[in-house]
Amino acid sequence: MQPHDTLFTPTEAAVLTGLPLKAVNNAIDKKTVSAVAGEEGARLLDARALVSLSVERRLSDRIAPELRRQVFDALAGSPRNVVSLEGGLIKIDLRQPRHELATSLRELRRARRLVVSDPEIMGGEPVFRGTRVPVHMIAELVAQGSAHAELLDSYPRLTAEMIRLAPVYAAAYPLRGRPRNQPWSDQKPVHRSRRRVDTIAVS
Repeated sequence: MQPHDTLFTPTEAAVLTGLPLKAVNNAIDKKTVSAVAGEEGARLLDARALVSLSVERRLSDRIAPELRRQVFDALAGSPRNVVSLEGGLIKIDLRQPRHELATSLRELRRARRLVVSDPEIMGGEPVFRGTRVPVHMIAELVAQGSAHAELLDSYPRLTAEMIRLAPVYAAAYPLRGRPRNQPWSDQKPVHRSRRRVDTIAVS
């Protein structure tokens, strides 16, 4: 599911805020951030919850949990860029977290526009628009260290932007279920042969 841009799944929130998915779910479970009930029991987060999670990433190892809860309560009740606590003794500037979130959200929106899922193409697996190249495959190749230039050479219909945003899309929308077997996975080799290494010519 890809909700509209005012509500986000925990997986999307993890990508947008840079927090591990487990930390996002923990914040929801502990009611550090408020979640909205979605379809089939899904838990969705709004933009204010994302700001709180972004602040959580910065404060988790610096401020005690009780004080962090005060911070999140203050965030929920204030749209301002600076939140004050303890009579002004503690001030938190939200401009940088909000700027980073806006940038991450633009990247995610762009990644979604570059991807299409059609049952007639690769069985519905997400592919880059106008191609038959699976997004998750490219993301995996990037994760394994494939150079962008190498991927552009191997897949001429891709663009540098597609390759850059493949990991963003794959992280926000992971494939569900078991990986599909390739057609040859259960087949026996057609032919086998054994040769000594020193008889193999090196070109």
